[in-house]
Amino acid sequence: MAVQTDIATQDSMGHQGFALVTATTAQSAGYIALQIVSAAVFTSISGTGISGTWSGTTIPAGFTIVGKISSFQLTSGAVIAYLARA
Repeated sequence: MAVQTDIATQDSMGHQGFALVTATTAQSAGYIALQIVSAAVFTSISGTGISGTWSGTTIPAGFTIVGKISSFQLTSGAVIAYLARA
């Protein structure tokens, strides 16, 4: 159990790596969190338990979207995308 907890803690702290994303092309490396750096509008976000229409909704800087995110695409803005364990 301690090893699993340790792995989860490491993942939540960006142990797998992260990238600043400003491109409007689809991103599909698999992510555990998206931290909004500058107000962002998403074309789409896909993953486990993620639903709804995202286009046209502005997410303010400082907000973090967490979950098992398989892919996303920005219309505008910038996010730090935290990579999920492969």
